[in-house]
Amino acid sequence: MGIHTALWGLRVALLALFCLGNPAAAASAQGFWADILGGGSATNETSEAKCKALRKDFSIKWSAHNRKLARYWAVIRKKRQRRRYKMRRGWRLRPSDYVMRHPPRYKGPHWPKCKLASDHIKKPKPKRRPSKPLPTVREFLAAAKKIYGFEPRRTSERAYKASYAREALGAGLTANQVVGVYALETGGIGPYARQSGIFITDQKCRTRKPHGRAASTALGYAQLLAANSVAVIQTQGKLIADKLARRARQVQGGQAIDLQLKSQLVRRMRRDIIRRTRRYRHKNGWREFVALGKKRLGQAAHALNLDADIGPMLQVFKLQRIKLAAAKKGFHRISGAQMELMNLVGYGRGLEMMHKAAAKAASANFFSRKGYARNPLAKNLTARGLLAKIDRIIARQMKKCGSIEFMQAFHQTPRSSRAQNN
Repeated sequence: MGIHTALWGLRVALLALFCLGNPAAAASAQGFWADILGGGSATNETSEAKCKALRKDFSIKWSAHNRKLARYWAVIRKKRQRRRYKMRRGWRLRPSDYVMRHPPRYKGPHWPKCKLASDHIKKPKPKRRPSKPLPTVREFLAAAKKIYGFEPRRTSERAYKASYAREALGAGLTANQVVGVYALETGGIGPYARQSGIFITDQKCRTRKPHGRAASTALGYAQLLAANSVAVIQTQGKLIADKLARRARQVQGGQAIDLQLKSQLVRRMRRDIIRRTRRYRHKNGWREFVALGKKRLGQAAHALNLDADIGPMLQVFKLQRIKLAAAKKGFHRISGAQMELMNLVGYGRGLEMMHKAAAKAASANFFSRKGYARNPLAKNLTARGLLAKIDRIIARQMKKCGSIEFMQAFHQTPRSSRAQNN
């Protein structure tokens, strides 16, 4: 059996003789053998009770924190309703109309890492419906071809930027405004066919194998959603079609035919969108655009962003609308950061954040509770602080290769070309 086994047996025998005349030692030995043989029930009971206490303590403090959050967001909603009431009547807003403090932070313990015996019991997991993957550029192109037999005319980044710059300058937008939005939305690298969450160039603007997953349907330099494309075609489709028809008359041959066909396509697509949106019960236009953006027709409209002739018009109309909304409220000169702020939180809220009364207000005043939780860019910042943060990001991304090339496209656009786009 070996010398080690013999020695172990001798130790056991001596321990047994010692315990016969000593009750305390016998009790200690009993605990020793319980631990050796896998017992230790008293220790396990203690750790089980301690773990339950830790979990209970966490639950109490976490519940108290959630009650504080609920009260905070209730005040946010109440003040927002009050502000809307005052704005409808043209009354002046004051700092007291906003919540100045940020949402309360949780300062209690985290969920304990200890385990209970019940944790090892396998519980049936609730069945979840698999989430439907977001459509990608491939689906947009397939929808356009199937419904309208349309394939966008692709071009180089430099040519797309030049066309975009001509459209933007003709619409009264500045290089800083447009390139500022581009810098933040695309990270300063583009390209125009890039969908949010999917990267097809590296940091030096060189083409690479696509990687990543679609985060949304956002597409292009201004990162328009499918709903944005549907909205622009419905509201501005006639203007886009007229502009394409005018350009067709200025050129000859195949290019003239191509532009004329695209003009007819946009008119037809606009009629289809108007016909489809009338079917919805709700009168909220944006909800209709979102719903239609998920359909084949909306995806086909979204593919227009990829066309060298139509894409720049679509995206410039979106930015021009932001500028006009700001001008109506007295903001006739807005920066790229201010334009991006309106794009981020919505036109009305973005303009409200730019007013003096809201400068020191918590950014939570301008988001829903879920929207605030999903947007790390705005957390624990004031309205002025969020705008400054956007400005810093844009300044950093303006140094990237795509932003530099885009700015050059603006500088190289002759005035005669700008006038032709009006």
